[in-house]
Amino acid sequence: MNPTTLNVAFKTASNLWSQFHNYRDEKSREAYTALEEAAQKMDERDNSNFAESRRQAGAVTRAAHSRLERALEEFNDYREDATERLNDAKEEATKKAKKARKQAKKDSQKAQKNLKKKSSKVAKKQKKNKKSSKGWIFAGIIALLSAAAGAAYYWLRSNDKPSQTPPRVDDFQSGSHTAPESTLVYTSTSENDAKSDLVEEGAVRDEELLGSIDEQLAKHREEEAAQPTDTTRITDDHQNEGKHRLQTDE
Repeated sequence: MNPTTLNVAFKTASNLWSQFHNYRDEKSREAYTALEEAAQKMDERDNSNFAESRRQAGAVTRAAHSRLERALEEFNDYREDATERLNDAKEEATKKAKKARKQAKKDSQKAQKNLKKKSSKVAKKQKKNKKSSKGWIFAGIIALLSAAAGAAYYWLRSNDKPSQTPPRVDDFQSGSHTAPESTLVYTSTSENDAKSDLVEEGAVRDEELLGSIDEQLAKHREEEAAQPTDTTRITDDHQNEGKHRLQTDE
């Protein structure tokens, strides 16, 4: 219940009871005063007028009783009215208190629901932003690696040009040259490993990849420098040239 409403109801009841008590005391004093006055009048009269005094005293007594009864009736009516008003005030205060409790409970539940919804939205947004940022980082690394691989492939293709100077047969008569086996080194990382180590090991992996690409380029250069030229075609060319000269001399 509302403390303010209860306090007002209690003060009203206290005031009503105090007024009733004062009213009853006042009526009692008036009745006793009337009786005392009548008694004094009776004492002051002569014995010869005893009958008249007795009659007057009886009239005063009846009047006092009548006034007292009317006062009691008025008090009872006033008390019933005050009790009824107090009960009405209590019922009204009880209804207001119940309504206030229900509204407070409803508002609290609504606030909790709104808070849960907002928390869920914020959590989903943070999770989405986190996934998006990771995806962009991974896509950026993949794009960087693809660009590096494309640049390396282009560089290798640009250096793979035929020599303009024809080779000599004497260079290949010293012995058989065996070309070393070319070895390609492949590095691969799984998607899960790349995602898990994006932040901590990104720079290290980039350095390792660049070092691996440099090693592969160096090996390809060595293989191209050490690889023998096809001598069969050169020998056939020399034989054809000699035959052509003999025919010309003839």
